[in-house]
Amino acid sequence: MGRVTAKSQRACGAFEDSSAFGMQREAPEAFDLSRETEATLKLYGLERGATQGFGWQCLVARRLAERGVRFLELIDVGSSNNWDSHGNMGDHERLAKAIAGLLTDLKQRGMLDRTLVVWTSEFGRTPFHQDANHAGREHHNLVFSSWMAGGGVKGGLVHGKSDEYGILPTEGAVHTHDLHATMLRLLGIDHERLTYRHAGRDYRLTDVAGRVVTEILS
Repeated sequence: MGRVTAKSQRACGAFEDSSAFGMQREAPEAFDLSRETEATLKLYGLERGATQGFGWQCLVARRLAERGVRFLELIDVGSSNNWDSHGNMGDHERLAKAIAGLLTDLKQRGMLDRTLVVWTSEFGRTPFHQDANHAGREHHNLVFSSWMAGGGVKGGLVHGKSDEYGILPTEGAVHTHDLHATMLRLLGIDHERLTYRHAGRDYRLTDVAGRVVTEILS
């Protein structure tokens, strides 16, 4: 087993410092949207000078992907005016325009075929509310939709089906482990072979389950 010396520790520290400095040096340019065209800003529903909002997150994600960032996660948080949908399901239309802008932008730049975009959540929403006149929805974990685009996924395909009330799946149900297995396949990773060690045991990201949903792969 190799020995860690003071010299090697200093070299490692220097490497980490240079990596951190490199990230700090590049970040201002990556987050500077001033050179984006009016047409691009319009795609994301942004006013020039905007520095927040879901459309801003989507555009920054594209800019980071262009600069070699390999994994990006956008999280829209809060309890109103966002994807939470307790208050108003109809507000999804406004937010979905930013997603449409991102997919359009990626395709126009030739990036969509090599970029896997996954849209999902920890659970969905009921197709109803206890107050029939309420515009929002409640928690529902038994059936909900996720979607993927680009990165080896068939376009224009709907996989699976719920009952007529949207309460339970009736065809092509996909478990969370299946979703993860499929995402890993699209990234070129075999979910049955990729493991990580924790507490003396080797674990898979898909536990002891997971089926690649080959029906959606192009």
